[in-house]
Amino acid sequence: MTGPRTLPDGRNPVLLSAHDESLLSADAAALLRFLDRDPRPVDVAATLLRTRRIRRHRVLLRAADTAELADGLRAVVAGVAHPLVARSSSATRPRRAFVFPGQGGQWPGMGADLYAELPVYRDAADRAAAAFTAAGAATPLPYLIAGDQPPEAEQVEIQGAQFLHAIALAASWRAHGVEPDLAVGHSLGEIAAAYLCGAIELPDAVAAVIARAQAVQGFHGGYGMAVLGCSPERAEALIADSSGWLELSVVNSPSSVVVSGDRAAVSELVARVAADGEFVRELAVEFPAHTSLLEPVAAQMINQLPDARFAAPAMPFIGSATGATVSAGAETAAYWANNLRSTVRFDRAAQCAIDHGAAAFIEMSAHPALLTALDQLAEHTAGPSPLLLGSGRRDTAPIDELSAGIAAAALADPEHPWREHLTGAETLLRGFPNAPMKSEHHWLAPRAATPAADITVAAETWTPEDTTVAPAGLRRVAVTGPGADTALADRLRTALDGHHGVRLTPPADAELLLVIAPALDHPDVIRAVEDLVTLVGAAGLDYPNQIGADCREVCLLTVGGQQVGEGEPVPLPAQAALAGMHRTIGFDHNDQTFRCLDLPSWDCDDDTAAAAVEALLSDAVEMAVRPGRTGPQAHRRTLTETAPAPALRLDDGLLDNVVITGGAGAIGMHFARYLAARGARRIVLLSRRGADPAAIAELTERSGAAVVAPPCDITDADAVRSVAAAHAGDGATLLIHAAAVATLGTGGRFTADECADTFGAKVVGGARMAELWPLRPNARMLLCSSVSGVWGGRGHPAYPGANRMLDVLAGQLRAKDKRCASIRWGLWQVEGIADAAEVAQIARSGLRPMPPAAAIEAALHDHPGDPIVMAADAQRLRVFVDTRHAEPAGQPDPTADLDAPAAVRAELSAVLRLADPDDVDLEASLFDLGIDSLLALDLRKRLERATGGRVSLAALLGGMTGAGLIAEVRRAAQQAATPEKVESSRD
Repeated sequence: MTGPRTLPDGRNPVLLSAHDESLLSADAAALLRFLDRDPRPVDVAATLLRTRRIRRHRVLLRAADTAELADGLRAVVAGVAHPLVARSSSATRPRRAFVFPGQGGQWPGMGADLYAELPVYRDAADRAAAAFTAAGAATPLPYLIAGDQPPEAEQVEIQGAQFLHAIALAASWRAHGVEPDLAVGHSLGEIAAAYLCGAIELPDAVAAVIARAQAVQGFHGGYGMAVLGCSPERAEALIADSSGWLELSVVNSPSSVVVSGDRAAVSELVARVAADGEFVRELAVEFPAHTSLLEPVAAQMINQLPDARFAAPAMPFIGSATGATVSAGAETAAYWANNLRSTVRFDRAAQCAIDHGAAAFIEMSAHPALLTALDQLAEHTAGPSPLLLGSGRRDTAPIDELSAGIAAAALADPEHPWREHLTGAETLLRGFPNAPMKSEHHWLAPRAATPAADITVAAETWTPEDTTVAPAGLRRVAVTGPGADTALADRLRTALDGHHGVRLTPPADAELLLVIAPALDHPDVIRAVEDLVTLVGAAGLDYPNQIGADCREVCLLTVGGQQVGEGEPVPLPAQAALAGMHRTIGFDHNDQTFRCLDLPSWDCDDDTAAAAVEALLSDAVEMAVRPGRTGPQAHRRTLTETAPAPALRLDDGLLDNVVITGGAGAIGMHFARYLAARGARRIVLLSRRGADPAAIAELTERSGAAVVAPPCDITDADAVRSVAAAHAGDGATLLIHAAAVATLGTGGRFTADECADTFGAKVVGGARMAELWPLRPNARMLLCSSVSGVWGGRGHPAYPGANRMLDVLAGQLRAKDKRCASIRWGLWQVEGIADAAEVAQIARSGLRPMPPAAAIEAALHDHPGDPIVMAADAQRLRVFVDTRHAEPAGQPDPTADLDAPAAVRAELSAVLRLADPDDVDLEASLFDLGIDSLLALDLRKRLERATGGRVSLAALLGGMTGAGLIAEVRRAAQQAATPEKVESSRD
């Protein structure tokens, strides 16, 4: 972004964000206390931007001084609306459409304040005004900026002023970093839209405005227009009953139209509709726009305009004359004549914009004329409600409205360059409060972790699961990922497309993203490491970037990545690792559930594909589909506590020759001390740098064991052979692989080099030792893995992947009759890869630090597989590792405590600016209370925030009373709390 450093109103943008929306109020409360030091808002803003990462849930406060900042923070703490506060949780920037309305909402002096205060606005208006003068027409500036209407303002000045205002507003939005992706024009506004998109140059746009204005200049006073809150069919019926001449001239939405005709007939219609309690409003237009009466003058326009064609636009230009994009090469004169004469189909134009991906509509006008229609159209369109913003509002300060709109649009963009608002001269504040997320994990309340001597030994088990249940609503699913172009992906798309509860969509629109893993199926773990490093280097795991605003679940589909039954092959190492990495990537996406689904083969038949779809639509997080007695069967992963395994006999030669990799690390040294104290005769400590001589001396003195610690890079085959030749003796009796390298805390952003380092120590080193270090016939191997491979964990995604692959290596060794177990440790009470803060964070999830001696003792058993060894708070851990989207049974009605009358009174009084909610007459119609279309839009947003229910806009404009609104609020809130099971599909 280049341009102004502050918002148009000169206020400072102060941005708060959090990964959980509930933390925003706590953050605001902490900042509110910090304001006792009386910092400048600009310094608060700078400190937030320079010391914190911008996260999913965002709040923007506009503050000119500390008092305004404090007032806004109090509103955030209380969770109430505030004119200087905007909120957004959008995960991706919505595609923006600039909307340019036609006549009807203009007035003299509508741009005076912006012209005086905003250089960007003034420069754009002056350039356009000069083009009118160059064309020999009267300048529209007097009408645009005058306090009173010029004595004899003609249509050229009126329509020209609206054109100036629209393009100057667009320039102001763009100068503050809000760029359009497409433009939609409505009647006169089509000319400004075409100019913005680059389809015409400024002189041609001005020529079109002049020709259009001159064509209607001869219609004086005898005609009018009115907007009605009804359907086109209802409007046609009213026209048929009219005693004068009327025509339907505009269709804005299924429940918003405009009629044109004789002024007397228009006035009669307005009075009749108002008497029925329905919405109606006359427009400030004195000619019968978009009716058959304009056919002669529209034809004359063609002769007044140059013989030119539309250029290729820089972005889609959508016109309401056709309800579609305007193609390059179309004749401009004929198009503008048709624009004047034909019925405006803004409903079709807006739908065309939605089809082009528009999810934010920003109106370029002095007062919103089309936002209500856009909101009504959204009710009939699948997907989330669009962001609707205006640039001004009658009877309010224009610069405040423009600033609020720009702030809301920028806030909806998670990548908006807020730091470019800073000048570099701000002061970073000392003692500034930390974000709540730094000291409190978002899914669990803080609780002091206490060491526990009682160790739990658990195992992964897979239980059959019935997934043939009706999905909760129509699911929008997208198939993507590195394996999206495989035959398996095609078979799954076919199965999804044929499912009654699924609609296939592009990834940006999906609620559920199905990511197909790449076909990495080499069984050798070292080869698998190479493949994964290459995949990471090629950005093959960037699928989280495809998560759209509506996405709630991301499921990775692997093949052969799990061992569900006892007779199944050992999992494929790369597939198993990808599942562990996927779970960890999910920890950086708190608004989505990251799930895993495993299939037995890339050769997927129709029945298996159908079972996979049912599993995908189920509520389980960890699923696998395997052949069953009657067909493919879904299985769900669970964790179960295992029966005690026999302890290993340490006095039966097991400790004759112990080899420990990672021997210089904390866990390796704890193993060495434990085994030395229990009679180990010889211990070989392997590490890249060699063990500390003082530690070796201590071991030797206390136990009498022979301890050697040669430096050895166990990822280097030649180094392992060389060191083994010198120090292996007659072979190891117990090999403990505790080497580990990881870079934690980088979240989902990790490089191929970091990945190679992490996999190297754990996996490559383990494979080299198993292959090259001599072992006695009955030797045992313990591979030190981690529970992070089971359910992921915040930090470097490669670390859980490496641990999962280490488990696969243990399974491969057992398949070769080696006595090997991969111990999937919980949290150690030692300093290691995780620092103290990370240990405390992990502990809050339910994993308690294990005393080293107790952990080691639990590992030294004859475990049949790869046990999970941990100290756990079972209740809290269940919340963390639950493999089902659990919802507590017997939940009370969420709307039971809803005070609908109080909510309706409070929000009605807010939009009507009444001091006392008790002054609202609930027996009067909303129309009689003063609720127009724009206030209805505001009222609906307020009610939705207060009650959770979305009231129909048509109902608000349909003449209901306040009492009727209370009933409608209750109905909407109940519907939101208990949605229908299956949503009907839309074309």
